[in-house]
This record gives sequence, C-alpha cells and structure tokens, in this order.
Amino acid sequence: MHIDLTNSDKKVKLCRQGFLYLRKKGIHENWRLHSAGYAVLQQMKFGKIQTLYMHKILADTFIKKQDTDKRLFVRMLDSNKLNCQIENLEWATMSELRRHQTNHTPNNYRGVSKDGKKFRAIIYDQGKRIYLGVFDTPELAAVAYNTESLKRFGVTQSLNELPSPLDMNPPPARNETPNAREGK
Repeated sequence: MHIDLTNSDKKVKLCRQGFLYLRKKGIHENWRLHSAGYAVLQQMKFGKIQTLYMHKILADTFIKKQDTDKRLFVRMLDSNKLNCQIENLEWATMSELRRHQTNHTPNNYRGVSKDGKKFRAIIYDQGKRIYLGVFDTPELAAVAYNTESLKRFGVTQSLNELPSPLDMNPPPARNETPNAREGK
C-alpha cells in the first residue's frame, strides 16, 4: 500500500496494518514530504502547529521499545525514510543509528582523524573511546577501524569503503597506547 504525499510525486510505503491504524485515527490523508525526507502531517492543536511523523506514530503504536535509559529513535531498516511498513521499523539508540549510517564521503573515513601528518583511528563502543593507533595514510587508519568494527559489531553499514587494493590487515600502528588519550 502507498499514501500519496501532497507536496511531492513520492509515495509512502505502508503495510496494511499501518494504513488501517492511520485511517482509524483519521490521519491517513494530507501527508507531506518533510525537508529531511520523512512523511509528516501538520495539524493545529491548542492554537499551535503540531508536526506528526508517520514512522514515529507507527513505531510508538506497534514496535516494543528496548529497556534502556538512553533516548530512543526510530530507524528504518532499509534506510528508506518513506518505507513506513511496520516490519521496516525498529527502536534504536543514537549509537546504533550512527553504526548503520551510510553517508560517508570517500576521503572522510569513519573513525579517522588527522593528527599532524599522520592519521588517527578511533572507534567507540558503548560510549567508550578505543584508540586504535596512528597511521601514515587515511586508508590504513580506515582499515584499522574496519577491522576493529568487524570484530566488535560484525558487518554493519558503518564500515568504510576502501580502494580495492587495500586488504583488511593494517600495518602495526604507531604509539599503540598513548595514556593521555585512552578512554577520554
């Protein structure tokens, strides 16, 4: 099933259960495409404009939240902001959202920063910074990040895309354990 967006040629993909719920609540029409790419409905409530996000309404209604003290967000499993099928939605923490984020630029590798003339590789796990070392090129630092990410989290969308000749075995890093930087 699809719902047309009033300000765009795009459509929101819905499962039958989600559509029937929106129709029962009387909010199955007049959805718009938000500038961030989500389906939104704006209504006047108590003299103020209220913005409803379709994916949030459906997740609040149908998806069980994980037990955590952290703030939760709705993640689209296929990364399509207009696929609001219930089976495509899940609750996630910010770190889980970042782990599945795909928009990196080719020379701006995830987990890599410039350190003088070298490149530092760092990964975060449960809010703790893990220092991976300093490398001669950003690509080698990205390989170190990918190797550690695979060990800790398995295959995710946060892995860096590297030029094909590089393999997943980075040379040893320099300054392996700088105590001034560990754990900050």
